[in-house]
Amino acid sequence: MRYRSGLVIMISALAALPAFAAAAERLSADGVALPAMSYAPGGALEARVDAAGDEVISVHAILRPASSNEMWMRDRDGFWSEWNGNRETLAPSAARREGDELVFKIFETPPPGVHAMTITLAYRTSTGLKYGWFQAAERAE
Repeated sequence: MRYRSGLVIMISALAALPAFAAAAERLSADGVALPAMSYAPGGALEARVDAAGDEVISVHAILRPASSNEMWMRDRDGFWSEWNGNRETLAPSAARREGDELVFKIFETPPPGVHAMTITLAYRTSTGLKYGWFQAAERAE
């Protein structure tokens, strides 16, 4: 019985951890589809991209809830605001650099009422914008 309760505690703890992309993918100027991700109900979501060799000027994160046509951009402070789709109006977001990877914190908790979404991650270099997108959804518990 002791083993079983320890296993339940360990599984519960793992489910509460933020979701991470399995391997860092490269973004491109033409855009690239990234692997889908899931996150625990009410949980955090982070994603990694490989920026090896790129001099990153700014980073950007855009969220489109599956239930609407709205697009929201995340600013450096973690706040979401509506985005009009014009690349020139993208607000700089935040990502931390870990070696050759950029780690984007998408959210600590998902926006209210949003359980499935498309996330677009981008960064600007001196030669232009590189971006990719992935589907993210809340895991069924």
